[in-house]
Amino acid sequence: MKINKRQAKTLNEAISQWEKDKRITTDTAESLRNSYEVVGFDWKLLAVYSFWIAITCFVISIGVLLADDYLMALLATLIDTPASVLSVISAGLAAASFAFGVKRRHRYPEKYFSNEAMYFFGVLWTAVSIGFLRETAWFTDTHIAFFLLALTVIYSVIGFRLSSMLVWIFALLSFAAWVLEQTSYFAEPSDYFMGLNMPWRLVVIGLIVLAVAWFFAKHKTAEADIAAGTPAATNRFAYLQEPTRFIGLFYLLFALWLVSLFGNHSNAATWSKVSQVSFLPWAILSGLACLGLLYHGIKHADKLTRSFGITFLLINLYTRYFEYFWDAMHKTVFFALLALSFWLIGTKAEKLWQLSHIKENEDS
Repeated sequence: MKINKRQAKTLNEAISQWEKDKRITTDTAESLRNSYEVVGFDWKLLAVYSFWIAITCFVISIGVLLADDYLMALLATLIDTPASVLSVISAGLAAASFAFGVKRRHRYPEKYFSNEAMYFFGVLWTAVSIGFLRETAWFTDTHIAFFLLALTVIYSVIGFRLSSMLVWIFALLSFAAWVLEQTSYFAEPSDYFMGLNMPWRLVVIGLIVLAVAWFFAKHKTAEADIAAGTPAATNRFAYLQEPTRFIGLFYLLFALWLVSLFGNHSNAATWSKVSQVSFLPWAILSGLACLGLLYHGIKHADKLTRSFGITFLLINLYTRYFEYFWDAMHKTVFFALLALSFWLIGTKAEKLWQLSHIKENEDS
């Protein structure tokens, strides 16, 4: 077993205490010490970050390509092949990428992160295929929302069938893009859909995604059904619950933060004439949502809701600080108070870390 230095220190102290209290023999203590290996560098974390950075760069490059009609037309000209043929070829490459990913996962099941990253090439070629399909004569007048819906359906089916967290995340991202684009089309020319601007619509999307996560969690906790021999789909629901909840919480809190800045305004000209103090109720709503998640995370030992709650609570507080005091306060005082606040946060966090470390030692 490979563990980091901090975990090794805790284990060592626990084993020494058990040996001192005569709970285990010297031979057993030595055997336990030899059962783990101290890892000096967290290669797992580096692997995760590296794959996500690579995927992010690919997403940016493909996004720029698909958004630029000139580049798509230039690419089609350079290749000198009809867009319909390029769409079919890209779809074939997407299918081959997913098939290769499945084969690789069966062959190297221990290489979880690289296996998931391989599916990204399938995601990429699927998006390219849809992009070329948009350039064909059949779909030149079709709104982009249709293609985003197609991507959402394709990624959802593939993500569910392959139990792939990465493909499922792209399905959720495509879903949000589709809903925002489709409602924006229906909202023209007022920019309001059912009286809601874009940030408020993103709030609704976040709630919908969280409802899906709750549905997955309901299947996850159905232990009686699992014991009775429920089909494997239940496990797939459980597998997708955490990433769905993560994306849902991000949509919701990010949207509420945007609402605290823009309210329900959709026009920059009218928004600029309104005092930021008038958005205070929305700022309070956003803060209360963060506090609610923080309370839930602490009460139920839920690291995800606790992390989102504290992160967006700080974002909201510092946003309000910049909003209300940037023009009213001398910049020397402004940044001095900002530095002091971060110092106090760091000091408090250090004390909490020390207390948790002492508690761990006492428990061991």
